[in-house]
Amino acid sequence: MIKIEHPTFFDRRGSYTPIGLNETEHNWTQCSISVNERQFTFRGLHYQSKYFQTKYIKVIQGSIIDFAVDLETKEVEYFKLDNQNAILIPNTKAHGFLTLEPNTIVCYLVDNKYAPGYEHSIVWNTIPEVEKIVKSYAGDNMLTISEKDTIGK
Repeated sequence: MIKIEHPTFFDRRGSYTPIGLNETEHNWTQCSISVNERQFTFRGLHYQSKYFQTKYIKVIQGSIIDFAVDLETKEVEYFKLDNQNAILIPNTKAHGFLTLEPNTIVCYLVDNKYAPGYEHSIVWNTIPEVEKIVKSYAGDNMLTISEKDTIGK
């Protein structure tokens, strides 16, 4: 995982953040936006087989804990991200995140097509380090999580 810092410039109109995608050397094929109304929303840990995807993750509003789990070793990397930075997730890792604030908006780019037949998810609490980190932030609060991410695939 590569953490990328982005300068944000503020004035009376709001803010402006240039995102230098040329530093990533990827041909992005899709841009997705995830709007998360609730704090402690968990999305992931997602990956595709065959049509592997490198992901560029950028928080637009709010903050997250971003996870990457190596598909072979199950080694976990994680970073706290806000609108000042982004992260590049290699296609050899499953990806997920936990929102730390209500109304968190995350934008992500991928470099391969979405292929539903090859989509998979690892259940977050089957990876001890991810479970420990999620619980350290969310405590006993109920996570907002999809059924698919609860049962894995």
